[in-house]
Amino acid sequence: SFPVIDGVSTPGQIPPLNSNAGNANTISATYLRPYQMHASLAPAAAVAYYEAKKLTIWVHSQGVYPIRDSIAKILGLENDSVRVIQLEGSGSYGHNGADDAALDAALLARKMQGCPVVVKWTRQDDFSWEPYGPAMVMKLHASLGNDNKIVEWNHDVWSYPHLGRPNAAKKGSDLLASWHLSNPYDQVEPNPIHAPHVGSHRNADPIYEFPNKRIVKHFVPNSPLRTSALRSLGAYGNIFAIESFMDELANKAGADPVEFRLNHLEDDRARAVIHAAVEEAGRRPKENTEIADKTTSFGRGFAFSQYKNRQCYAVVVVDLWLDLDSGEIKLDRAVIATDAGLIINPDGLSNQLEGGFVFSASMTLNEKVKFDSSGINSKDWDSYPILKFPNAPVIKVILINRRDKPSVGSGEAAQGPTAAAIANALFDAGGFRLREIPFTPDRVLKALNSKKDLPS
Repeated sequence: SFPVIDGVSTPGQIPPLNSNAGNANTISATYLRPYQMHASLAPAAAVAYYEAKKLTIWVHSQGVYPIRDSIAKILGLENDSVRVIQLEGSGSYGHNGADDAALDAALLARKMQGCPVVVKWTRQDDFSWEPYGPAMVMKLHASLGNDNKIVEWNHDVWSYPHLGRPNAAKKGSDLLASWHLSNPYDQVEPNPIHAPHVGSHRNADPIYEFPNKRIVKHFVPNSPLRTSALRSLGAYGNIFAIESFMDELANKAGADPVEFRLNHLEDDRARAVIHAAVEEAGRRPKENTEIADKTTSFGRGFAFSQYKNRQCYAVVVVDLWLDLDSGEIKLDRAVIATDAGLIINPDGLSNQLEGGFVFSASMTLNEKVKFDSSGINSKDWDSYPILKFPNAPVIKVILINRRDKPSVGSGEAAQGPTAAAIANALFDAGGFRLREIPFTPDRVLKALNSKKDLPS
């Protein structure tokens, strides 16, 4: 376990929990994120050609040089004897099975010298063998002062490794087939990474102004499933937890959730993005949006973050309808406001944010890797469903162009706020709080029924 100071995981003594014992305005909550897949629309594939100790590989990898060096190491070749050519695939979203398919193709091409080899994983191969986004647990604890402002903040995150990409410099290998050779390589032993906002502590440190802030990263190396980088790494789980908890604290304080956040923010750019999102979303009164069918309830949720605390600011507002009989959630509209510094390509920036929203909404509402002692049970689109077109909302993107600021990354900025905005909209619609992803209909109905059982 390591304290996180200014976004950096630091070896050292873990500070004690900040706790106002007996304070009626102290609350705690635990949030959970399951193993989740990259679930690329087409499975991993690669082509390889080997002749005269020269190997060429065509693959949709995110890192041609690391995979070149790793495959050269496994095949006993010099790095200069291996050439990797990157081709576009149908979606990567992090470290999926492409690099493993590249080694599969290389091993077969070595056996079939002078003959090109094509490897195409099946859907079942892809879902069963790719590295997954790791499961996470986030436990938060905070207290409000007499002025309803946060006086202490605690965030503990437990997570398996988020980084398992090929690295020839490591002892052993990160590639799947290398573990099954006649002279197998050992799997690389995972170690915690202490760089700023990397892996499980990415965005665990909120940019809100809190007087007493304690962030702790608990590194869990022994995952039962293989894990690696999935879009936004730990930011997805951490921001989901932080922005859900901010809503819980606002509710405890009897405050508007947007105003509650603004009261804890001094960053002018952050405040401007929040105001832009709220203005675009409008302040539709709840009673004016409910329809005649009383089994359906409207909800609006809000969430905010700055990716890695140094890149793109993103605010997400979600409007949804909740079917109180079936537990089905229908996304209606989303507003995304952003400040990514100087905008070079407005259409490209909008596409990144819209894609991030849809990707995250799918993870939040549907996605969980199911497994047991027999292996992986999520092997197709029925057992691992993703967001369907009928549930894709209307999305409006607001871009704030900062001509005097550097351009920053935006591709993963919407991931965390989307999950929290959906959770907060569900609370608005149904009066219950879901802290475990995904928000499936059975989980919604269980929460609704538990709420009904509570004394009035």
